[in-house]
Amino acid sequence: MPDTRPPLTHAEALDLKMDALADMIGNVHELVESRSPNEEALRTAVRDGIVAAASDPHVWSVAIETLKGQAQSQAGGWLIGRVKSFISTILWVFVLGMLVYMMGGWSALVTFLKHGTTAN
Repeated sequence: MPDTRPPLTHAEALDLKMDALADMIGNVHELVESRSPNEEALRTAVRDGIVAAASDPHVWSVAIETLKGQAQSQAGGWLIGRVKSFISTILWVFVLGMLVYMMGGWSALVTFLKHGTTAN
């Protein structure tokens, strides 16, 4: 049977489209609201995630390796600085000892090593 309704005006067609769009938005909003977690669901999800991460051995091995690398990096800088300082001190003592030996021989060097820089 042919459609006997009169054709819609531009305003009526626009109103029908706007109503359909509003219905679609309402449906999407309801769907989002039904899937949105509440406060208790979020708490449960976070707790379960933490428990899963804490019980995963891979997470612990990565964490330990990271901490180990950071500790070695920090300690390595301190240790290398101390070793450089020690070597520098030893070199200066050696140079000073060589100067004393060149000026006074073995007896001056032995006297210097026994008494240091204090003169008697």
